[in-house]
Amino acid sequence: MKKYDILIVGGGPAGSSCAYTLAKEGASVLVVDFKREIGTPVQCAEFVPIQLFNSFPEFFTKDSISQEVQDMVHFTPWGEVITMNSRGLVLNRDIFDHHIAQLAKRFGAEYSLRTIFLGIQEGKIWLESIDTREKFWVKADIIVGADGPHSRVAKLTGQHTKEFLTTAQAKMPLKKEQKDLLIFFRDYIPGGYGWVFPKGGFANVGVGIDPVYPINVMESLKIFIKELLDIGIVKHSIVSRTGGWIPADGLLDVVRGNVLLVGDAGGFCHPITGGGIASAILSGSM
Repeated sequence: MKKYDILIVGGGPAGSSCAYTLAKEGASVLVVDFKREIGTPVQCAEFVPIQLFNSFPEFFTKDSISQEVQDMVHFTPWGEVITMNSRGLVLNRDIFDHHIAQLAKRFGAEYSLRTIFLGIQEGKIWLESIDTREKFWVKADIIVGADGPHSRVAKLTGQHTKEFLTTAQAKMPLKKEQKDLLIFFRDYIPGGYGWVFPKGGFANVGVGIDPVYPINVMESLKIFIKELLDIGIVKHSIVSRTGGWIPADGLLDVVRGNVLLVGDAGGFCHPITGGGIASAILSGSM
């Protein structure tokens, strides 16, 4: 049995920025995550505003930045095109997440991967190794839930997110390189929007929809890709696919005794765009 000041469930941007901040101040920290490697698989569009870079420059490396972008260009259903300044960075999230975790480790945070948080019983925090199925327990003064929109920590300690937006995304080669973020509002992407976020010669092409509408997110993405092919933005090739969930209930009760929720687990995301990376890092650091 080991005793820590803080146990953090989830090693994504929220959990690792939390671990880094605490470990740097001298706290003993254990991060548990079910993944084999922090940063993979990537399940987001990978854009962050430049203000995040200005606030946390140590979290960014040359390899973690895929491309800088200047504007966000919106395409409306009635044909109007609206451009807004939106300077920021499209990341390589796998490298970005991994780097923050390495910073946390450098200051003494421990990581236990392929590990599941089972719950709390009589002051003991029960964990399980995915590979060996061995159950074990640790103690910690504070538990931080950073385990995503379907947070187990949230579910076991009270209020948890019940409403979600759903996303689907494909990485595709561009016909020509883009310097801006492209946003498409279409009737076949109900309650959300489609995006083209450039990464050099490629782009993250995705849609986010409200699942209450009678269209499957994969069907919506299929129609969106066809439109992009027809207008000559992307080439007819899919390199990889991903998708995920965006919490849509708003902020939960994020402080519950000695349990705190950060990132998607606490309902933190941009209330208009659904973007979650900046909110994850800000809430984790706070």
